[in-house]
Order: sequence, then C-alpha cells, then structure tokens
Amino acid sequence: MISTVLATRSSTKQSRIRTVLLASSAFLLASCTGENISTPEASESSANKLAFSQAGAITNERLKGAHSEPEQWLTGGRDYQQSYYSPLDKINEGNIDQLGVAWTYDIDSEDGFEATPIVVDGMMYASGPRGSVYVLNAETGEEIWTFLPEIDPQIYRKVCCGVVNRGLTVWKGNVYVASLDGYLYALDAKSGDIVWKSDTIVDRERGYSVTGSPYMAGDLVIIGNSGAELDARGYVTAYDYKTGEEAWRFYTVPGNPSNGFEHPELEMAAKTWDENSLWEAGLGGTVWDGMAYDPELDLLYVGTGNSAPYPRKLRSPSGGDNLFLASILAINPKTGKLVWHYQSTPGENWDYTATQKMILADMVIEGENRKVIMQAPKNGFFYVIDRETGELISADPYVQVNWASHVDLETGRPVETGQGEYFEEPKLVFPGPAGGHNWQPMAYNPGTGLVYIPAMEAPAIFSMVDAPYSYQKGQPHFAAKYIFPVPGPWGFGSEIASDLPPFSELSEGQPDPTVKGILKAWDPVQKKVVWEVDTSARWTGQLFSVWNGGGVMTTGGDLVFQGRGTGELAILDAKSGRELHEVNIGTSMMAAPMSYQLGDKQYVAIMAGLGGALGKQHLPGTAAYEFGNKGRIVALELGGGEVPMRKAKIHSQSNTLMPPVSRRGDAQTIEMGEGLFDRTCRICHANAGAAPDLTKMDLVAHETFLDIVLKGARADKGMGSYEGVIDQNEAEAIHTFLIDKAWQNYESEVDQPAPHQPDAE
Repeated sequence: MISTVLATRSSTKQSRIRTVLLASSAFLLASCTGENISTPEASESSANKLAFSQAGAITNERLKGAHSEPEQWLTGGRDYQQSYYSPLDKINEGNIDQLGVAWTYDIDSEDGFEATPIVVDGMMYASGPRGSVYVLNAETGEEIWTFLPEIDPQIYRKVCCGVVNRGLTVWKGNVYVASLDGYLYALDAKSGDIVWKSDTIVDRERGYSVTGSPYMAGDLVIIGNSGAELDARGYVTAYDYKTGEEAWRFYTVPGNPSNGFEHPELEMAAKTWDENSLWEAGLGGTVWDGMAYDPELDLLYVGTGNSAPYPRKLRSPSGGDNLFLASILAINPKTGKLVWHYQSTPGENWDYTATQKMILADMVIEGENRKVIMQAPKNGFFYVIDRETGELISADPYVQVNWASHVDLETGRPVETGQGEYFEEPKLVFPGPAGGHNWQPMAYNPGTGLVYIPAMEAPAIFSMVDAPYSYQKGQPHFAAKYIFPVPGPWGFGSEIASDLPPFSELSEGQPDPTVKGILKAWDPVQKKVVWEVDTSARWTGQLFSVWNGGGVMTTGGDLVFQGRGTGELAILDAKSGRELHEVNIGTSMMAAPMSYQLGDKQYVAIMAGLGGALGKQHLPGTAAYEFGNKGRIVALELGGGEVPMRKAKIHSQSNTLMPPVSRRGDAQTIEMGEGLFDRTCRICHANAGAAPDLTKMDLVAHETFLDIVLKGARADKGMGSYEGVIDQNEAEAIHTFLIDKAWQNYESEVDQPAPHQPDAE
C-alpha cells in the first residue's frame, strides 16, 4: 500500500537552508569549475543553483567512480564495496596529535546511535533513533533540515534490541530512511519534504520492526526488517526509487507448504525443513542489517538472520538445513530471483545471524584475481566467497569456536563437534549469541590488505526452556535459555544460573571463557590474525567489555579509528595496531566513524551515543554514565580544540535504594508475575538491557504502573501499551513480582528485612 504525504516548510526555513548551504556550495562550484571564489556573496545565485541541483546527486556511475572522489563518503560504508575505507591521508601519524573538534551537533535523544553519516557535496546526512534524519552543513555542523517520523507507539513492545537505526541512503536527489515501525520514506534531499511513504510490513500483528538501513540496487530501494526473536518471518523488499511502488519481495524462509509458495526459491527451501515445522512461529531469517550491491555484476547481496525459535530440535523436528537462515543470498535486482546462496550455519541453533556488514573487494588469492565478498558473521568463522559464483574460497575461525571444528571447503559446511547440542543438557558454547562479531561495522584497507574486526570473545551457556513450548502471536519465543559467564543479571546473577551444573564442570576442557572485546586485524589472503588489541578497558570478564569497542573506519593515512564506550575515539596504526592517539569525545560511542574533505581540510566525524540490546548500559566508567547518553555528531579536524564536555551527572552512592512502595502479594501471585515478566518484559527490561531496570522504579512509576502498561502513558518514551497482550490482573501480578524483586535486591545489599504488607497499594 502506497500513500503520499506532502510536507510544508516555511519560507523562513527555506531561506535559512540557502544561507547555510552557501559556503559549501561555493566550495563545490570552485572544485567543479576551477574558479576562484573569494566570497560567498559574490556567487550567491550560481552557488545556490548548484547546491540545489546537486543535493543528494548520487548515481551508479558516481559510485563506480568513488575512487576519483576521495573527499566524499557516498554510502554507509563510503563506497559500493561498503569498505569503511577513506583514501584521504592528510590526517596521519605525523599530525594525529593535532586532531581536535571542528564542530558538534547535539541530538535530544538518549536512545542508541548506530549509523554512519553520509557526506556528499558539502552536505551531511545522518539517521538516528526511530528513523529520524539530520541534514547538516558538513563544514560548520549547522542544521539544514531534520525529519522526525510519526511512530505508532505499539511498535515499542515489538522491538527486540533497542530503539536504533543503522543508516540511510542517498540517491538521485532523495534521502531514503526506514522508521522503526516499518515505513520506508523518500525525502527530498534539499528540503526534507516527504516525496513518498510505503508500508513495508506484511502483518502488523506480528513482531516486525525496522532498524536497518535501506540499500540501493540500481534504481531500487531495498529494505529488510527485524523481529525474529518475536515471530517475524523474514523477507526483503525492493521499491521503485521514484514512486515507492513495490517491485518484488523475497521471503528468506518458507511458509507452510500447504499454503503454496510466494516464489519458486521457497519450494526448494521448504525441502530443507520438516513438513511439520513450527510454521505459525514465523521461523526468523530476518534481514535486519548488512547488504551490499555490485553495480558491475548487477548483484544484490543480502545477509539473513537467526532462527526462531532457536532450538532446531523444536523448530524443525526431523532436522534439515532450514534455508535460508543464516545465509548470504545473491539476488538479481531486476527480477528479484536468486542467483546463488551460501549458508554459513545450516540448522542454525544459537542466534548466529549472517546479517553482519559485508565487504566487496578484488584481491589476488593463490595467484588468481578474485572478486570476493567478505563477512565475519556471529558464528566465529571469517568467510571469503567468490561474489560472482558463490564459491567458498576460505572460512577460518577469527575468534574461539567450539560448536564446529572447521568448515569443509569441499562441501562448504561446518563440521559440528556436538558441543553446541544443548537439547538434553546445558552446554558452554563458543561464540555465544552475541557472536564473534555483532552489528558494528568492520573495515577493509586495500593498502594494508587487512580487515579490521571489532570482535568479541563471549561464550554462553545454552539450555532448553523448562516449560513446554507454546506459540503466542507477537510475543518472544526463543524456547532456549542462555547466560554469559559473567557476574550480574545476564550471567551468574540470573535465576537461570541457579538451575545449572557447576561452571567448573561446564567449562572443563573448553577454551578460556573470559569475556572480552578485541579489535582484530585479519589478513583474508593469509587467513590469520596479524595483530589484535584488547578493547575491554576496565570490564574484562564483564559483559560490557564486548560493547566498549565500536565500529571501525580505516584511512589512506594508515590509520584505524574506533569509538569506545569510555568516550574516547582511539586512533591506531593500521599496520601494527599501536595506539597513536585518542580524542576524548565525552559521549560513549558504538557507531563507525567516517571521513570526508572540504577544500584542503580533512574531517573525521562520528555519531555518538550507546544503544542496542546490551549496549545501553550506563555503567560507571562509561561516558554515558558520567555525562548522560544524549546523542551528538562530532566532527574533528587538524588544529581543532578540545571537544566540549557536558555537565557531569550526579549519582547516588548506593546502587540499590529502598523501594518507595511496600511489599505485597502472596507467593503464588509473585510466581505468576515472574513468569509473565519472563515471557513479556524480560526481552527489554532484563536489568542490563536496552530499557530501564523496573526494580528501580520511582514512586510515580509505581503509582501509574497500570496506565503505563495498559494505556500507553509513556509511549513517547518508547513504552507502548500492552492492552490486548496482558489483562489487568496479569499486569498487577507483574507489578507485584517487580516490587518483591526490588525488595530482594535491597535486602541483599543492606542486609535488612523489609516490611510485608500484602494489602498495601
């Protein structure tokens, strides 16, 4: 369904846009014509004409020739190869200590910032939470226009892993962005006016949301979706860039064969599933992040996600590879037909998504020129694949792996060890569901020949859920339990841990289970780690260690840039990994940096702010804890000053305050509430997750709990109404459990019993 909405802008706003664009427009005119422009006023008419005719002017031809425009950053990864490599070298080891702030742009949101801005012809385009868009003068940081989509508040209860957005795309005068609730917008690059809006969700009663970036394939806009952990059935859809009309849709897993198939590939895929699979559960395979497009081969590459539910014994009882879970698909964008596919994790069992960013490169391997696609998915193996034919060239572990011994290059299949089979007893599995590499972009430097991976060592103990599986529409349905070998609610502090065998027994004979983050330089030809740097900071052995290191960018100045949760932007030598310098940004970072040039000045910019399923942990030691988590874009230049610091926050000396309400309810109600919380709320509110810890609610939250849960009283803060999902008695049971849990936490800290008043409000 397509609807067109016309937005209006005041004449004052348009006038300000022209003023802001003037300086960068004058530079653009000079660079294109070779003219010497002494003052912006002298060429106001011609400069504005050029700026408005050039705004967002990205085409296939321009992407193919990105090497001739090193000053631009034309896609999320800079080029069509999605390399996260800038050829610029004005900033290098010799002057890196002179890097300082050029400008900052503050964003009034405390949700996660995971996108990398695009810069084209002096204008910066950046996306933020919910699908917001910020367009700035790339020289000064002054705002040109912004876009904040109207969001259906019900979407917040369908979001698995944070209120985030991983990017936008710019094409032939339009900006394309997807909102959290699944609408794809085309915005005029000059004004921000809505050109068209398309609904990308096929069933709004299911757990669909959109957090990924659109990609261009020719003149088609491609978008996937999230929600496998709820009950989404994955697919990717192509839309005409001018009109928003649907061109084709490719489902990544089959539906019930008795209902027929939407396209021929699904009939083939269905043969890899039990005919009695849990079709009603959606099965997963969502395309929530990485894609790439090769305009020369005219092939679109799509990474698919995890299974749902996780245990294959439950999902597809008689076994099977379960295509197209955890796969790379090569699709002809003109027809929407599959050209080839490669499945990295057949019978996916552990949340081993293959949605991580993919990088296209041309390299010499064993004396032969190869066009390759590279990916470091969650399962722990680094893949090099011929991107024309789908032939597997190499697959080698880049982190510790115990679920498989190796990948057989003849068959392309991993050889499983049995250590990942947790159906009968708990198992310690390497990697865990966070993966060896999550969504944070890796980068490829053609000069060094190395791929820089923000990797993690994070095993997990998997086990089956005790209760029989029961599908509920729109609700989480993992059907497996897991904890990490760390202290706290995601680890040994979890109720799950109390049912497990001793950790010494689970870890016997297995690799070192210490959880940590590592930036690794991987040689895809020699198939080995060249250097690595521990990015855990003070959190070695804790879960936040894997999120302290953000996405990566590398440059022609032989540098690697990585933002940290501590608030420092680290700059390393690309050849050795030696840290050369760091800039205190004052805001925690997860997104990948980028670089561009205006005139003779090179800039480095990054979107800052924590977020995601586990990333929004405002722990002591993070900049988010010290200064808050409001987002901002920070641009740096040589000769710049110190980044302005925000006012430090004041924190209580105690981690656990006395709950502001009395205990109530009987053991049966508390147990009922705990079960409902686990089923409905834990996915977001699991203490260390992306939403607030509900055991620390203030008095106002307690007094308005039912209004918040059942009436959407805090929908504007991301908490939609659960009316129709749970009733009032169930909501009260959840509240009773949370109050009891809050008192348990308080008692354990202060060693003081709490009064129990069953009838108190």
